[in-house]
Amino acid sequence: SSGINAEWPLRPGVLVTAEQPADPVWPTKFTQDFTESFYYPILGTHTTTGTFYYDYANRRYRIDRENGRYDRYCGLNGAKFLHDTPCTQMVLDGVRYLVYPDVKECCRCCTAEHGCGILKPTWLSGAKYLGLKNYTDPTNQNIYTAHSWDQAGLQSNIYMETADTDRKMLQIDQQPNDIQNYHPESLILDVTDPSVFELPEWCDPSTKCSVVSTCRAVG
Repeated sequence: SSGINAEWPLRPGVLVTAEQPADPVWPTKFTQDFTESFYYPILGTHTTTGTFYYDYANRRYRIDRENGRYDRYCGLNGAKFLHDTPCTQMVLDGVRYLVYPDVKECCRCCTAEHGCGILKPTWLSGAKYLGLKNYTDPTNQNIYTAHSWDQAGLQSNIYMETADTDRKMLQIDQQPNDIQNYHPESLILDVTDPSVFELPEWCDPSTKCSVVSTCRAVG
């Protein structure tokens, strides 16, 4: 049960009184597509699409972005912010790698000891509950009743999930400039092709990312 004790809202953005449900817990394995928007002063707002592959039992995940230019890791890596190019982030055995398939480049970014490991399924434990809202999927305008949470980190991380027994991820808003909108209809509780967690054969995992990069800044 979601613990809802009021009728669901009919208008977007309307808050509804609700008992606080249990803290969100991610499935231990899933695949889900997303649309992401970034905002930077002067550069403005830019969007991309991608897919998140998550496999906690094996401590690995992968995030594909059709364009990694404006991502804080993929783009802030040497001159990568000057060019549109796909980018994959992979965490394997406690190490984060950046892979640029179109130009056949990859580098070792940072380690779990410096905060670059895999998020636990319980990473939202203790998050502040913000109540119920109507969430509109920006890609198809579908409206969902959603639980909203704020997990404080280096910034507020607003998390939204469907207010039903499935509790599918809808949005991660890493304030103030990075919003990922996850498409609930794309959710699969599996990673059907485990080879997605293999580094390309042309990747040298010992090559470090640029000295001018977010990777080096975090360690």
